[in-house]
Amino acid sequence: MKKKLAIIPVALLLIYGSVAMAEKAGKCPISGKATNPKVSTIDVNGKGVGFCCNNCKKSYTATIVNKGPGKCQYTGKAAKKSTGLIHETSQLVSFCCNNCAGKYAKANKFSKKASKPGKCPISGKAAKADQFVSVNGAKTFFCCGNCKKKHTAALAAEADSGKCPISGKAANPATQVVHTTREVKYFCCNNCKGKYAKANFK
Repeated sequence: MKKKLAIIPVALLLIYGSVAMAEKAGKCPISGKATNPKVSTIDVNGKGVGFCCNNCKKSYTATIVNKGPGKCQYTGKAAKKSTGLIHETSQLVSFCCNNCAGKYAKANKFSKKASKPGKCPISGKAAKADQFVSVNGAKTFFCCGNCKKKHTAALAAEADSGKCPISGKAANPATQVVHTTREVKYFCCNNCKGKYAKANFK
C-alpha cells in the first residue's frame, strides 16, 4: 500500500526568516535591518513584530493565511472577526534524499532566493557558509554551531519525525529544514480567544 504524500497545503504561509530572533534583536524579519518605530507592529503569538519599512510589513502580511471567521474550535459557534489572532508554528522536517526535499519545497513554495553569509545575527561576527538554518528555503547564517543552536531553539519548532514526508523512508538529518506557517485564528468570544492564547503562547 502506497503512503500518501504528507505535504503541507500550499495555502499555508511561507516565512522568510526567523521571527523569534528578529523580535529579540529588534530587527525586521524580512530585511534583517533595525526596526522603525514609526512603522506599526503586527501581533504574532502574543508578541509584536516590527519592521524597517512599510514595504517589508506588506511583504510579511501577504504571507499570513486568513481564511476568515468560521466556527469557534471550542464551542462550535460562529466565530467573530474581531477575535482574530495570528498563530505561528514551526516544524523540523528531514528527507530521505534531495529529490524529496525538492518536491516538498516546490509544493510548499519555499523561497528560491540565494543568500550568502554576512554577519551572524546572534554574535555580530562574520558568519560561515556551513553554519546555517533554512527556514522555508531562506537561509540564515551563523558564526558557529552554538549560535545556530540558539537560533533554532528560539524557533520553538516541533521535533522532526525522523521520516521523509514524501517517501515515508528514514530521513537523512543533513537534509533538515524548518517549515514555518502563520495563520489567523478566530473565536466566538474573547474568553475562547484567551483560552487559546494561554494554551499556545508563552
